[in-house]
Amino acid sequence: MSVPARHPHRRGCPETTGRADMTYDVIIVGASIAGCTAATAYGRAGLRVALLERHGNPQSHKTLCGHFILGGTHDTLQRLELWQPMLANGAAVSRGLGVWSEAGWIVPRPNQGVPPAISLRRSKLDPLLREIAGNTPGVDLLLGHRVVDLVADPAGPVDGVVAVTPDRERLTLRGRLIVGADGHRSAVAGLAGVPEDLAPNQRFLFWAYYEGAQPNGPGDGQVWLLDPDIAVCIRVDDGLTQVGVFPAKARLKEFADNREQAFRRFVDRLPDGPTLAGARRVSNLVGTTDYPCVRRDPVPRPGLALIGDAATASDPVPAVGCGWAFRSAAWLVDATAEALATGGSLSAALRTYRRAHRFIDKWDDIGRTDALAAPPNAIQRAIRTAAVHDDAIARRLAMFSMRAAEPSVLVNPAVAVRAAVRSRRRTAPEPVRV
Repeated sequence: MSVPARHPHRRGCPETTGRADMTYDVIIVGASIAGCTAATAYGRAGLRVALLERHGNPQSHKTLCGHFILGGTHDTLQRLELWQPMLANGAAVSRGLGVWSEAGWIVPRPNQGVPPAISLRRSKLDPLLREIAGNTPGVDLLLGHRVVDLVADPAGPVDGVVAVTPDRERLTLRGRLIVGADGHRSAVAGLAGVPEDLAPNQRFLFWAYYEGAQPNGPGDGQVWLLDPDIAVCIRVDDGLTQVGVFPAKARLKEFADNREQAFRRFVDRLPDGPTLAGARRVSNLVGTTDYPCVRRDPVPRPGLALIGDAATASDPVPAVGCGWAFRSAAWLVDATAEALATGGSLSAALRTYRRAHRFIDKWDDIGRTDALAAPPNAIQRAIRTAAVHDDAIARRLAMFSMRAAEPSVLVNPAVAVRAAVRSRRRTAPEPVRV
């Protein structure tokens, strides 16, 4: 294997060692959550990794991406030794969200065994993960490198990339495994001709960060299920509070007329919503009016794998994206590191990764249905009502919301029957219009 020279920060082109092509075990395109996580884990496994990022600034970060990492990812972050560095950078931990519906507040119960969530803004999280990856032995972090082509035999696997360097030179890198970790508009997937499965999202989203906001609902964060609209209030790093709204698209005109006023009016009308009077908004109003769901085969061609949003960009409302990025990266490394290190069957290893990724596919099916913003069905209403008073159902709902188990933790006949019985004599209050 050709070994590039080491660089103090690995931010430029690797020096050649007498060959036109540089050879690695793994080439990862995209140095955000999924890419940095995979690169770090592969490097720790003793593999040689090229991590390419088209942005040249190591402090660059995603702006239209969330950062609330659901509790189902807690064990992965601990295993990858990323939880403590996030805490050291000021991340806020959430151990129980209050959930409001027309049935009332579902108040978090203590000692439920639900893993905690964590939140660190992307302006801190992305550079942190990039620094960890770049300082991992075996990883060459190549900033300012834009991938423009793939290297592949028409009858064989993808085994390399062609990138344009910061000096506008073309650099060919070869590796046994190529990983697309470059987001929902993945250039790698496009170059490989990977089909996309698109699904509509009938909500839009806006959020902002506040200093001095006063939450009024139960728990250390709140979610409002307003049917069809949704809102959230979450603690983040530096003592800030993130307030987000996800209205149905029927309200687009209201926000188009005056986005700032519509946002504030929406938040002010939330039942037990946060008090923003006297708070200082410390960010722009961030959002988009359309964010479709995108799914691709995580192993679309021999020698090629997709992780994070490049494989599955789900509905942003349940805040699954960051967790899926961490978890899919970990699954890929778990499945393939040994084969890459020993020369074993990569195709068999990638099949193992695809099987692991089916966990995300199940949840994405649910997310795509929820993204249609349809009214809750009778079972959903019964579960929400029962969870207000029933600790067992409340725990299952929390595990479901944190993506800490299979969907069947909540979606199963026994839960439906129990919820129907528990909710039969409960009377919901009048609907709230915000």
